[in-house]
Amino acid sequence: MSAAAGIIAGGTVHRLPEGASVTASPVLRPLPGGAGRLCIGLLGTGVLPAWVLPGAAHPARAWALVPGPEGAVLLGGDSLIDSPPADAAPVPPPPFPPPRLRLAHRAEAETQAEGAVQAARGGFRLRLSRGVLDIPFAALARLMPMPPLHPVPDPPAGVRGMAWTEAGPVLVLDPALVEGEGDDAPLLAILLSEGRQIGLPCHGAAPVAEAPPLPPALAIPALLAAAPFARPPVAAAAVPTRALLLALAAGARFALPLEEVAAVLPPQAPRNHGNGQAALAGIIAHRGDVLPVLDAGLRLGRTAVLAGSGAVPMLRLQGARPVALAVTSVLGLRAVPEADLVPVAGGGLVAAILRLDGAALPVCRAHVLAASLGTHAP
Repeated sequence: MSAAAGIIAGGTVHRLPEGASVTASPVLRPLPGGAGRLCIGLLGTGVLPAWVLPGAAHPARAWALVPGPEGAVLLGGDSLIDSPPADAAPVPPPPFPPPRLRLAHRAEAETQAEGAVQAARGGFRLRLSRGVLDIPFAALARLMPMPPLHPVPDPPAGVRGMAWTEAGPVLVLDPALVEGEGDDAPLLAILLSEGRQIGLPCHGAAPVAEAPPLPPALAIPALLAAAPFARPPVAAAAVPTRALLLALAAGARFALPLEEVAAVLPPQAPRNHGNGQAALAGIIAHRGDVLPVLDAGLRLGRTAVLAGSGAVPMLRLQGARPVALAVTSVLGLRAVPEADLVPVAGGGLVAAILRLDGAALPVCRAHVLAASLGTHAP
């Protein structure tokens, strides 16, 4: 993730605080009363407060991840710049509802009157060994089983160890830091504090309608200095695929490019079957056209699909001359990685070999199949 120094919104250049970085566009969920600009931003597996700056296009075209006293905030604008002018004003504080700290023992939390608590944004209640800890919604990155812990050289007070998780490295704290004493807990809450990842052992979490900011103990400068930054989500590289239609003919699987198949026809028996022509296996009618029928089993060097008198499914092949290909069964459509297709030189029946489920399947050319009919086409 590269650093960002400034953000432009509606023609106004704002200077971003130190530690701001470029990030991908989040999935936004608007907050009530936020006029569409105050949102919850879903970024990978993380959830962060998001604010589209005044004057910026909506949806925003550029996003920055900005550390703050209560955790990271997503800022949306029109573009990001590396060198804002010297007189650029700092980014105004986002107008999120003012939260308040709330750390109580379970008995106290159950008896507190709702009217005595100042309205704040929702969050989660972590169940600790001796009490509960309410944290804002955006502060909880994920909740997971407690991973193995590794020692931290020269750790600050209150640090239990370091863990590697699906969210990346996490500095794991001792619950005694916030509740006076701690014990072994089965779960780890990964919290975001000023863009850093810190972990707090707990026994569970539940959503609450009101939540305060993180307690000061989780934002001690020495702890934040030892805690790793939250990893940006890594966008999965798009894997090129090819759409193929798979079919079975007399026990042999094969494939055709989807763009070379005009239609899949229901099972039917061709007329004029057995007229003595080696390539022509009969004719059928489809959409006002009379189609010559090819036997896929014979074309693939197997026994004839149409050896009996029963109905079989057919594929209408694309091409200047409409042709129907009789098969034993249609196995379905598959999007296969291009890397699993190995081209075959020349212009013969087989265009490529497909690796599928550990087997090698021929990918055939429809026009070469149809060419075997020669002049036997209506």
